[in-house]
Amino acid sequence: MKKTILFLITVFTITLVNAQNKTKEFANYSVGVSVSPFGGSLGFGYNLSSKTTFQAAIGGFNGSAPISPKYAGNDFDVESSSSWVGMFINHRPFEDSDWFRLGTGFGVGKIQNELTNSNNASDIYHANYGGNIVAYVGVGVGSRPVKGLQFGFDLGVLSTGGPSVFADRDNSSPNNTVLNEIEDDSFFGSLLPNAQLNISWGF
Repeated sequence: MKKTILFLITVFTITLVNAQNKTKEFANYSVGVSVSPFGGSLGFGYNLSSKTTFQAAIGGFNGSAPISPKYAGNDFDVESSSSWVGMFINHRPFEDSDWFRLGTGFGVGKIQNELTNSNNASDIYHANYGGNIVAYVGVGVGSRPVKGLQFGFDLGVLSTGGPSVFADRDNSSPNNTVLNEIEDDSFFGSLLPNAQLNISWGF
């Protein structure tokens, strides 16, 4: 499965680079939408130059997470909600390869995760990220600073202060093993991986 996903990402990246490798007119601005594990977002970009782009974005998510972690021998269903705003800088270090980007920035928001035991609906826990500032670093391909339709893909890491893990107040018999295992789970760590697809319009 991992090999299939890696292959699809590779094919997408090659297609993306080839599709945007034609010379086009420089765009001062862009607007677009993005999709990541943290939900959808709307973004506005301002190209300071052909090498540097400033971007502001707002996004969020509300629904079932595509994971079912196991704690203390039980599967848990995860319901997540998030809302955030962020400001980012993308830099294109290579003059002849403006399809490649280095990105950094920060965001402010919250992520709330409710974990429910699949075999016991009253056995509920939370792993919530508060409104602390989150730093981002990553790399990207595509989203060239040109007029017209733009496609991009980003891969990076979010650095957070870590979640607050606790049992639901209506959980009459919380399991400390579950709480400890949630705290040790990389899904709910202080470093969160992020993969993002972008579609925008340059003008």
